Amino acid sequence: FGTHPDEFNPGLAVLVTDGTITSFAHPQNETPPSDLTGYYEWSPDLADWYPDDSGPAGGPTVTMVPATVGTTTTVTATASEALERLFLRAGVVQN
Repeated sequence: FGTHPDEFNPGLAVLVTDGTITSFAHPQNETPPSDLTGYYEWSPDLADWYPDDSGPAGGPTVTMVPATVGTTTTVTATASEALERLFLRAGVVQN
């Protein structure tokens, strides 16, 4: 989230949900390395993880839309149906 791995940062915060739309925020480096790409995934059970705009065959999907202002990214995750549980994680890959 924009800091050295040995430095503390608050991670994901400001989690708000109504069962279908979930919003969360995290710190964002103002000048992220150009060879890295961030992504978000969701899970209904912490065992099976799905990328943005996908889900289990015949099941719900979750679309995540990030918006960055300054050093904070707010992500709005919208489920195709109300979910009993929703777990979110952020990751990064090197291009």
